[in-house]
Formats: sequence, C-alpha cells, structure tokens
Amino acid sequence: MGSSVISCTLGPFSTVSMGLPGDHEGKTATRTFFVQGKDRLALIDSGLRAGYPALEQGFAELGFKKSDLDLLLITHEHMDHIGNNGPLKRETGCRVIGHAARADRVADNMLNAKSIVHAFPEGTEFDLDSEYLDWMAPDEGPLDEFVSDGDAADLGGGIELEVVECFGHSMGEIGFFERSSRTLAIADPLLPVFNPVLYLYEDPAAMRATFDKLERFVAERDVATVLLAHEEPRSAESALELVADCRSRVDAIEDSMMQCIREQPGITRAELRDAVCDKFEKVREWRALVSIEASLRSFDEQGLIRKTGHGWTITE
Repeated sequence: MGSSVISCTLGPFSTVSMGLPGDHEGKTATRTFFVQGKDRLALIDSGLRAGYPALEQGFAELGFKKSDLDLLLITHEHMDHIGNNGPLKRETGCRVIGHAARADRVADNMLNAKSIVHAFPEGTEFDLDSEYLDWMAPDEGPLDEFVSDGDAADLGGGIELEVVECFGHSMGEIGFFERSSRTLAIADPLLPVFNPVLYLYEDPAAMRATFDKLERFVAERDVATVLLAHEEPRSAESALELVADCRSRVDAIEDSMMQCIREQPGITRAELRDAVCDKFEKVREWRALVSIEASLRSFDEQGLIRKTGHGWTITE
C-alpha cells in the first residue's frame, strides 16, 4: 500500500492530507477529517478530485468500507473542499450536510466556478478549468441537509460535532467542535502564512467578526487543538497567534489598498489587484479580485472612497 495517508490521529479524528497542484504545489495541502463515533462515521470535506485515491486509501487504513460512511460534512463550497462530493455520495450512499447559504454552488460546479473566478469582468481572463473545475469531479454531490450555528451531528458514544459558523472567507462557511477531545476542526477562516495567494475574504467585516468569534470560542470552550485544512494541527495558544496574524494580513491588504487609491486617484480594480499582490509577493489571480472587491465595497459603504469612471478616489 506504500506510505500512510493518515497524517494525524487525534481522539476520534483521522486526517487525510492531499497535496495541491498549481501555484500551491510543494507549499500547502488540503486536509479532510474522518470522525469516528460509536454508531456513525463522518468525513469533514471531500477534498480535491486528484486526492480521491488518498481518500480510498484512508478508508482502507482505518478499516472502513466505503459503505460505512454515513455523513459528509461540508465546511464550504470551494473546489478543494467539495471536489469528491459526487463520487463519495454515489459510492457510499452518505448524506451530504452543509450550510444553506451556498447550497446552489455545491450543487453546480459551473455556477460555483463562475461565481468566484468570473465574478468580475477583470476575472474573465482566468481559465475556469485551471485550479477550479479540474479540481472537482464532474458529478456533483448536492447538500441533502442544511445546518447552522449550534446544530450538532451525533455520531454516538459521546462523539458529537457541533456546527460553528465562521463567515468571511466564504459567506456560508462552517467548522465543527468535538467536545470530548476539545477539538475544533475548521477549513479556511484561518489561512497559513506561507499561502502563495492573497488572503481570500468575501466580506472584511464578517472576516474580522469571525476572528473575534474564534478568539472567544477557543477561550470559552476550552479548546485544546485546532485542526486546519491547510496546515498542521495547532494548540489553542498557537491557533490564537494565527488568528492575530490573519487579522493583521487583512488589515495590511486594506491599508495597502487605501494607500494605492490615495497615490493613484482613479485606480481600477485590476490595477489595485496587481499593486497589492505585488506588494505582498502574491500571485495575481482571481482570488485576489474577490478580496479587493470586498474591501472596495466596504470602503464605499463607509464613505471613504468614491467611484470615478472605472476607478476609485479618496473622498475629500
């Protein structure tokens, strides 16, 4: 069988890591989490299409048949987290559960890709296949059930996964807290420092509210370990350090944007994307446009900037 695909075992959690291609290759991976209760087996996220063999090996290493999978719990709709929904749903008969806010994108790969890669005219230069459609199996796995903050999936034997809403990166993102092991499993509200792309957020205020929420949650629920989709597990203390770092990165993006608008009145969205990505040595791509647009909308709502032709200027 070769080397193990189980990179971490913690209480009822067993982690399967899948390397990411493209700009991420050799820098980061995505992780899915098997969670075993007395009565039911769950999987948090299905990963990307190229990682399906790793999932299959994970079943085998843990001593499960595919038919043992009861629940597929989806953190959010992005391609590296739902890429194997269709095959898993078809081959295991599992129920797919997630937040209702992005159920339409989970159910339709093309809508999913267009809604983020081609969300803006400047994004149409990016190929929908590369790092999006080709990361997902062609057969989708729509959500069968919707959950929201505080709901729980009981797996039996005292293993229960409580839903924790953490909007910002996606406005339909959730994580899961398992009380017996004091483990919080989340995907992308906290992104690694070595991420090659600009921090992705759809709403800066929601993103900051999630940072606040995670800080409170870790303290109030006595979290021992935070499992993350794109890096190794962190202790509570280390996770709080990452929260602070993520907050500073979002602040730095917005500070850089305001500086660019101040220095280049009339600067366009694409020009802002290029300038900010270059400053932080990140790839100029579609994810950056999403964050730039989110902050432009926030600045406009606060009356800090105004539209001038195709660009923006500081409000005097």
